[in-house]
This record gives sequence, C-alpha cells and structure tokens, in this order.
Amino acid sequence: MRILFFKYLKRQRILTLLFIITLSSMLFSMTALSLLGFYKGFTTYLGEGEDIVVIYNKKSSTPFTGLVPAYLAEKISDLNGVLAASPEVIIPCIIKNKATFLRGIIPKEFTKINQLTIIEGATLELNDLNSAIAGKKVAERLSLKLNDTILILSVLTDRYLELKIKGIFISNSPIDDEILVPLYVGQWLVGTDYGYVTLIRFKIDRNIITPSIIYEEIAKEVSEPSQPQNQEPQPPSITPRIIIRFGSKDLGVEEAYRFLKSYTDRYGLTRESLLILSSMVFIFSSASIIIATKTIIAQHKGEIGVLRSIGASKKLLKRDMLIKILPWSIVFSFLGFAMAIAVLIVIQEGDYFQVLSHTIPIHIDPLIVAINLIPVMLLVSISILKSNFE
Repeated sequence: MRILFFKYLKRQRILTLLFIITLSSMLFSMTALSLLGFYKGFTTYLGEGEDIVVIYNKKSSTPFTGLVPAYLAEKISDLNGVLAASPEVIIPCIIKNKATFLRGIIPKEFTKINQLTIIEGATLELNDLNSAIAGKKVAERLSLKLNDTILILSVLTDRYLELKIKGIFISNSPIDDEILVPLYVGQWLVGTDYGYVTLIRFKIDRNIITPSIIYEEIAKEVSEPSQPQNQEPQPPSITPRIIIRFGSKDLGVEEAYRFLKSYTDRYGLTRESLLILSSMVFIFSSASIIIATKTIIAQHKGEIGVLRSIGASKKLLKRDMLIKILPWSIVFSFLGFAMAIAVLIVIQEGDYFQVLSHTIPIHIDPLIVAINLIPVMLLVSISILKSNFE
C-alpha cells in the first residue's frame, strides 16, 4: 500500500515541532560557537602556526602577568633559524573608562611576526615615547581618531600616561583590539624596569631550529651569562642589555598556541569540556523535541486510525512519517545553526561579543554542526519508531 503522497499530516502541527527544533538548535549553536570561539581566540591570541614560539614565565597565573629577562630576545635572535624576535609587554589598562589592552613592542621586530597595515596616520617608531597606534576595532570601540590624546591608566600599577594617537592599523588578528606603544612605555606602565618583559615571541624555521634547542640555549645562558650584570640600557638596540639572573626552570619555551592552551587546560577549559557544556543545553531541550514529536502523533490519531482501518501497517506508517518529517527536521536544524551565526554576528558588530577586551571570533567547527544535527535526527526518529500506532 502506498501512502507517500497522501497528505494526512497537518502543516500547522508539523510547524510546531520544527519551531522547537529550530529554537533548540539555535540555543545550542549559540552556546557552542561562543564557548569555542573564546577557546579558539584565546589559544591563537599570540599566533596560530607552529613557527611562532614563546618564551614565558611558568610561574605566572595568567599569560599577562609573567616576567622574563628581556635580553634573551637578542641572545636567541642570533641563533640560526630564528627569523624574528619580538619582546613584548602586555598591559591591561583603562581608557575612557573602558578596559583595554596595551602592548609594548619594538615595532620593526613585531611587524616581522604580525603584519600591520596602517590605514590612517603613520607607523610607530621605537623612539615615539609619547605616541601610540590603535587597532581598527579598539579605535571604533573607544571612538579614537588620528591625533587624539588619550589618558591611559594602568590596572597593574598606579601609573598613568597621556599618549597621542599617531596611526590606526588593521591586522585581521586579535591585535586589532589593542593599542600598541613602544616597548619602554609598556615597561614603565606595567611597573617593571628595562630588564624584563611579559614574554618574548619568536618566528622560527622549524627545519632548522625547535623550541627544545632554544630552551637548551637558555639553560646555557643561566650558567654562562654573556655580559656582566647591571649594565645600563642602550636604546634603540633590540632590547636593553641588562643581564638578569634567572632560573631556567622558571622559564618555558613552547609554540604560542600550546603556551596559551596550557592555561585553559589548567582551569579545565578544554575544547572537549566546552563542547560537553554546550551539549547540556541541547540535552535539556531534547525533552521538548520528544514531547513535540509524540504530541504530533497523538494529534493525528484520527488520521492514523483511518489509514490503519484501510490496511496501512504500523511499519508503513512509521516509515512514511519518517520520510515526511525527518528531512524537514534536518533543514530546520541547519536553519537554527544559521540563525545562531547571524545573531552572534550582530552581537559581535555591536562590540558586545568580547572577553578580556578582545572580540571573540566566530569559529565554525564541523563538530558543532555534527553535534547539532545527529541528536535531532535520533530524537525525531526514536520518538516516531517507539510510538504505538493503533
């Protein structure tokens, strides 16, 4: 008996189920995209490729509060295979009553790792001690314009400073949410001297040098410092040549993304745990999908009874209902996913989608699509197949 083209399912009742599926899919997708976007943005904050290596302080509780000897930048930059060395100081600050991150850099070295395109004004120089350049996103968020004078209040110390916006840049990276200043300005704001920086980033040729080789060189420096202590800084060399005594066990050398991943792992914020947390939203809403599916079957009890009376078997009815409902469930599940992306884009453009003053990227992970789609198919299928068609 063929009932494929027999229209016994009421459109309005089916739309109720599809609305619930869309809403559940949208809520799950928004949660998963937000959490994994934060994870992706945080772990790639300093660079995503294996050729970006970081020297950092293992004892620091956050990536922004560690201190490492600044002179190691010049020391390691002499090694074969090191293409660029960028000592950096990262400072949380308050500007116009809003939390903002500043980064103290040596411009010529920094731009070898992060390409900056100046869209207004001029580029930053190491001796521009009264100037700064702002990323496009932070400039829009703080309404900064070329030649504006801004008052910067350091969160880590009681120091403040007025700087002039010399230029506005775009990098298509998290740096667009930051203001860049000369390294020495950053060191003063963070409350340290010229001998320390927050971290040192290197761009390397993996075919020639590895993080372990860099660490071995640091270990040698502990036992045999290359210059006497307490030498005065000599700007504008790559870094002030102040030799600092340190323990090699305090310092780590890793790929940038592994360095930041270690902080998320430390607090249990792994990619898998975030996906599980996101899935909890879907689990809580799955009951509504099951109830809605069973309600539809109950609402069509009369139509099902008529079909049964003219010879339609339970197996045939269940198969026919799956053919008619399941494709629409898949379509509306994707619709919920698309709506989640659209909502997050609107939130992102309104500068509300931020963590630590940085915009959270919308990272579309195929695993989110799979987790979104497969449970919907299973829930609808099981609800129909387990129903009693009398």
